Amino acid sequence: MPPLRQFAEHPQRQKLNDEVHSRPPADVPGALICSHLAFVTGENGHAEEKVSLKSLASLFGAAIPENFGNHLTLDLGPFQLTWERHTEFSTYTFFEHLHSAENIGDRFAHAPVSRIPDRWREQIKGELLVAINLVVTPQPKTSTSDLLHKVFGDNTLVGGSLAGGGAAAWTDLTLDAQGCSRILVANESLKPGRAGRLVQRLLEIETYRMMALMAFPLARAIAPEISEMEQELATVAGETTSITSLADEQHQLSQLTTLAARIETMTARTDFRFSASRAYHALVEERIADLDETKLSGIQQLATFMDRRLSPAMRTCASVASRLDTLSEHIARASGLLHTRVEIAVQEQNQNLLASMESRVRMQTRLQETVEGLSAVAISYYLLGIVNYMLKAAAKVGSPVDPTLATGIAAPFVIGAVYYGVRQVRKRLTRAK
Repeated sequence: MPPLRQFAEHPQRQKLNDEVHSRPPADVPGALICSHLAFVTGENGHAEEKVSLKSLASLFGAAIPENFGNHLTLDLGPFQLTWERHTEFSTYTFFEHLHSAENIGDRFAHAPVSRIPDRWREQIKGELLVAINLVVTPQPKTSTSDLLHKVFGDNTLVGGSLAGGGAAAWTDLTLDAQGCSRILVANESLKPGRAGRLVQRLLEIETYRMMALMAFPLARAIAPEISEMEQELATVAGETTSITSLADEQHQLSQLTTLAARIETMTARTDFRFSASRAYHALVEERIADLDETKLSGIQQLATFMDRRLSPAMRTCASVASRLDTLSEHIARASGLLHTRVEIAVQEQNQNLLASMESRVRMQTRLQETVEGLSAVAISYYLLGIVNYMLKAAAKVGSPVDPTLATGIAAPFVIGAVYYGVRQVRKRLTRAK
């Protein structure tokens, strides 16, 4: 009975455990030629690749698992295929073990890639980025001078002694008439497993180098646009100290917003490529360090070549990415300062408006008080007139009270009562509001 039978197992446990065993190198016991192809496929298309792999296996009558992950090895008879799926590219490596090292230099013209059926090539999804033919010959590196001239002609070579002197490798890093680059490896004393790891590292170095360089054309293409936006930002920032009106500030804020939108669009378009380039470059440096390379007389080392040719391109990409980030920060800072100025100007306008409203309210209050006084006088006038008419009528019927005298005496009391009544009415209306 399984000892872990009652434990809840993580759904990714088996896959994560198998990940350390993925992409194992093929053993190289003797002479070998391989063709290595890398296709940029993007992050999708995995299912279509599996269909094409099953089609290839069918063409060669090879058995293939129904379900497989990101790594597959097929025995196609004349040669073996190792397929690997990476994040945005896939590699197809066709290995052919040779029975003899004779005429090894002629093998580049008859590499396994030349025997891939055309109808299957049409099914491959993605764009070809890397094509390498690599030959391993079991002979001392000191006896390869004639072979090097036969394979590479007068081209400038790059290479070195590898794996503690157990092997050596040479390449000219150029494309031959078939469109493939060529690598020649002389294996003096490496065992099959270590020779296989060496071949895998050499293929990975060239693949990751090309993937890293994909950011270089993009960096060169956007550099002029970044310079243009930097100049626009400098112009806008220089005008900030001279503007005085709120309309000018709002116009500048609109310009900065447009610049920020352009920067964000460019960042979204380039961020993945620049990040991937840094990762691929780190892998190139790591694989070169794993080669344990030492110098061969008269030939530039692979590590030196990469440092002088690849590293400047990577620094250019890093510089452009840094300029993009810095420009975004400067625009954000300038926008923040301008936002502050606009807010202060708006607050000043609001304060002026409030002060004006307060002045109008004060004037309105005074006018209202004046109207109240006049209203009280008018009401009192009419009331006193009515009282006077009543007193005159009383005098006609024999009342001893003098109408004029009585009206004069009542006038202050009537006016006071009316004014008090008007004030009370206004207070009640104010409380109701």
